[in-house]
Amino acid sequence: MDEKFIRYHADTNTYIIRRKAFFENSIKIDGNMIVGSGANFWKDLEVSGSLQLGKESFVKGNIKANDALISARCKISGNIEIVNDLTMLDNVKVGGSAICGNEMSIRPGCQVKFVKAATALELIGKVDIKEIESGTKLIVRSEM
Repeated sequence: MDEKFIRYHADTNTYIIRRKAFFENSIKIDGNMIVGSGANFWKDLEVSGSLQLGKESFVKGNIKANDALISARCKISGNIEIVNDLTMLDNVKVGGSAICGNEMSIRPGCQVKFVKAATALELIGKVDIKEIESGTKLIVRSEM
């Protein structure tokens, strides 16, 4: 891992990634991660705790985390696999599937090929979802 892009906060076991950072190799973190805007991950990103992916960030591989907040205008080429809750803010593009073990919320402008939420899936505003796992509790709302 490139240490010049990372700060560590020991009290909360949180890794803070500088904005516009880039990583050529897969990243695996035992803890939480807050990513600044415009960061690039050219392979997979795995976080054992909570992930907050900064706006306009790019992940070429897959994302795995306990909980995740994907900020506006992020692009993920692979899949997202979250143990608990997943929130995708406006205009997130996911090239693969988004799967979570609890609740998922998807905001306007998002594009995802396949979604599966164990508890509930909330779609807000106009979203582009190709396929939803059958049996998923679905909540559809207009933009707030």
